[in-house]
Amino acid sequence: MKFPRHPDRIVAGAFTLIELLVVISIIAVLIGILLPALSAARKHGQAVKCATNLHHVSQAMGGYLADNGGVYPPSYVYCSDADGNYDLNEQLSSDNAPYGYLHWSYFLYAGKNTPQESFQCPTIPNGGLPRTNPGPEGWEPGQTDGSGNSGPSSGAIEDRQAVRMAYTGNAAIFPRNKFQLGMSTGGSSRVNVCVNEKSIDDPARVVLATEFNKNWKLVAQGSGDSGLLSKSHRPINAMMHPTSPNEYDAPDGPPGFTYGNGANNFGLQSESLVSAARDILAGGGYSQANAVGRHHPGGDKLGGTANFLYADGHVDRKTVRQTLERWEWGRRYYSLTGYNKIGPPWN
Repeated sequence: MKFPRHPDRIVAGAFTLIELLVVISIIAVLIGILLPALSAARKHGQAVKCATNLHHVSQAMGGYLADNGGVYPPSYVYCSDADGNYDLNEQLSSDNAPYGYLHWSYFLYAGKNTPQESFQCPTIPNGGLPRTNPGPEGWEPGQTDGSGNSGPSSGAIEDRQAVRMAYTGNAAIFPRNKFQLGMSTGGSSRVNVCVNEKSIDDPARVVLATEFNKNWKLVAQGSGDSGLLSKSHRPINAMMHPTSPNEYDAPDGPPGFTYGNGANNFGLQSESLVSAARDILAGGGYSQANAVGRHHPGGDKLGGTANFLYADGHVDRKTVRQTLERWEWGRRYYSLTGYNKIGPPWN
């Protein structure tokens, strides 16, 4: 015999509305707890990936040094023809510019020592900063090249540089193309020279390369958000002279160069303050050290941390201020002729 179901009886195993809402609330709370942890783990993983890629760059550089008498490549030079040939003693003429820049990254990936992807970091949008002259690929909105193009076009200049560049060299080790007198303003009493690894004091404490700030516009020439010329081929100069704003025109003698006055954070500004800056690597009113990335976990009131590759091949993550406090960009301006010692901070 079947009995009729009582209308007020609750079916066994079913959830009431209140119970369902409680479960949903618990899930929401758990998600709220887990998401920050997952985000932190993701950021840590990206920092590790950046360090791994930078280590690959170090290994490639070791191969390059072994093949070139222990002499580091220049940060960049003008090519003298469409085949990528260059002459360190023929860098004065602007006629070389139509062939683009030859960057230190090219010496490594063109020699099959490492793939171009080794120069990228997942924390930086698109893996890294665009080339000055992107050619057929790698353009950013608002970017122009050395010929005034704002995108791929027939005959556009293409630099011999990794398509995306997350890393930059220490200017005290990677010289610019100023190998001839007269390539700078003023007296130009100094020139750049290529650096032998044996000349570096305590290579375990000297920065070789580090990460760019993830905002490519900070190192772009121009103003605003359009018509910007990326300067990702340039190294970072952490040095300064107490009497001359231009290292090439600095007096040849004591007191030499310095990292600045420690009382004002060595010229560092908080990352939020420099976010709207432009042309940092050519001055722009800011210390060039502000172009170092600060996008990894940890850090201080000025921003996060970055990975630093040292001349002995190891990679360490810390704040840019720590590297300046410890004089880790060198005890000499190795790539500059004349009196190039580093003195104490000057007031």
